[in-house]
Amino acid sequence: MTAAYDDTRTVTLSGVVTKFDWANPHVWVFVDVNGASQGIEFASRLELKSSGWSAGSIKVGDQVTVTGNPSRDHRSVVHGKTLVIAERGAFRTLNEASPEIVVTTNSGGKPTPRWPDGHPRLGPEPGKSGYWASPSVPSLYEASAGKIRMNSEGILTNIGDANKVAPFQPWAKGLYLYRQRNFLKDDPMSSCLPPGGPRQFQAPYGVQFLEEQARQRILVLSRGGNRNWRLINLDGRPLPSLDDLTPTYFGYSVAKWEGDTLVIQSVGYVERFWMSAGGLPHTESARLTERISRPNLDTLKYEVTVDDPGAYTRPWTGGWTLQWIAADESDEYFCDDYNRELERGATQ
Repeated sequence: MTAAYDDTRTVTLSGVVTKFDWANPHVWVFVDVNGASQGIEFASRLELKSSGWSAGSIKVGDQVTVTGNPSRDHRSVVHGKTLVIAERGAFRTLNEASPEIVVTTNSGGKPTPRWPDGHPRLGPEPGKSGYWASPSVPSLYEASAGKIRMNSEGILTNIGDANKVAPFQPWAKGLYLYRQRNFLKDDPMSSCLPPGGPRQFQAPYGVQFLEEQARQRILVLSRGGNRNWRLINLDGRPLPSLDDLTPTYFGYSVAKWEGDTLVIQSVGYVERFWMSAGGLPHTESARLTERISRPNLDTLKYEVTVDDPGAYTRPWTGGWTLQWIAADESDEYFCDDYNRELERGATQ
């Protein structure tokens, strides 16, 4: 939301709730402030549920006080951070959840679950459920750079660190800087497009693995997309020539096990998505080598080598870890245009 709202400023407003929309992809509250309608955009239902919100948390007629970040273009909309409801002389506070899922694991370092053939299970054990989330870094950058400071959306704290992010070709660096300086306002995911390439493993709400050993393939399912999924073949087939492919968001992937590490080779990526949060560009010549391992029950290690001579001066490698979230199936998250209609209504 950094593109739409100024997170360096905070505003406070009070009024009476006229509408509460428990909607996808973001929740909206409309408040009458001194006779004027004010729209407040909160996070998704999945995030707010983790902070105790529900469809019945707010009612029309509630007297509320909201703090949040104002719109960058001075519209009468706010990104809400906290909402305090006055109730019979008392007050109840609802906080927006952190954009990152914070998990405390209690497995005590339990070993990696395995298939009968000895390979690590990337998904849940039989009779259990769960998914991978909470990436250790918010965006892809070259591992040799050390730790680069950025916010949860991949916006650099120091724009000068762009030189450390990746070995950019001049045009690619210029595009990356443009996206950063414009607060990622053109992010394709904001228009409900899929999180292709490495970004699938950093997108909100995590990923699930569906391992079909009999068919020698793995499906990677995005929990934070419109049922987006990626196919990885393990049947020994070669990668096709780029001339024989129609580029897509998730490319064409083949893989094999090297010990306990799944090594994936992928080509055939369309240029319409951003390879990572923060605005990393790529071209259709990109070739990715991904390495996925599960060193213990609660940790997934993801590493990717980007070989894209169209955008970078040499191959480079970055990566992160994800945490296992042992949980039952939760609400699906869908990105749609309904929130845009709500926003237009808030500004009219």
